[in-house]
Amino acid sequence: MMTRQERALRNTVVILAVGTMVLGGLLFWSLRAMAILKGDAVEGESADVATAGGQRITDREWMDELKKKHGDEVLLAMLNHIVVDKEAKALGITVTEADIEEELRRNMAGYSSEEQYYAQMQSELGLSRQEVREEAVYRLTLQAVATEGITVGDAAIDEYLAENAGRFAPKKQMQLAIIRVDTYEEAVSVMDRLEQGEDFAALAREVSTDPESREHGGSIGMVEENDPFWPAELLQTAAGLEAGDIAGPLPAGEDYAVIRLESIVDPPREDEAQIRAQVRRELALEQAAPLQQVESDLRKKYETAIYVDISLQD
Repeated sequence: MMTRQERALRNTVVILAVGTMVLGGLLFWSLRAMAILKGDAVEGESADVATAGGQRITDREWMDELKKKHGDEVLLAMLNHIVVDKEAKALGITVTEADIEEELRRNMAGYSSEEQYYAQMQSELGLSRQEVREEAVYRLTLQAVATEGITVGDAAIDEYLAENAGRFAPKKQMQLAIIRVDTYEEAVSVMDRLEQGEDFAALAREVSTDPESREHGGSIGMVEENDPFWPAELLQTAAGLEAGDIAGPLPAGEDYAVIRLESIVDPPREDEAQIRAQVRRELALEQAAPLQQVESDLRKKYETAIYVDISLQD
């Protein structure tokens, strides 16, 4: 389950960061297809992968279909990984464990837990934890290659931080549960039933009109105190509650809500050095060529050749 905040964050990640993950996750299928086409056995698998009404689907047929649908993207991703790795080695670029952990931590922002983040990557993109990590390494390496030789001075970082002071300020996070109903009167009825001792989660599953949260007993996960995707009055009310408190009826768009504050987290400010390193990289990327152009240029530099579909040629 994702909150509205998480859906928005997911869209940003998919567009700006996880795009390369999609291609990277498809590498697995490409490698399996290559093994099959060479006649190599895939350990532990039979020739048939499925049947329907007595009709077989063979492993080769499955791979051929995947190749038709995703072959172009996978092939380019494989080439990109090769040429970016070669260029990084030529430039002496390495990605540290600290860099990887920080990148993953930023990607997890807005998710209620590390487990939820990885579960979402698995369900949405089909990527395991290891594949997510590998693509984070690739993305960081590509960015380092793209920004090689670009210098961002301390004055530029200071100016950016002064103009964007609120960006890195710690934001209070609240774990909320909600019961949404159509009318004010229905919300009053919900409050009455809760005051009489009924269980919030059970009541949410019974009457809430929001299918996502209803399935989880009203839970919507972590929400930042100034999340623009939730009504300001609702968040202000939630911020003034103690853990376990219930409030309502509250306007929630075109309907009404009763909320319960599960817990509240007031995170510490990020490390100053990490903030400056992040801003330095972002400002350098603004000066660099687009990453897709960097990949294209590297494919030309290392004389890649594609022998299947000429539409893939640069």
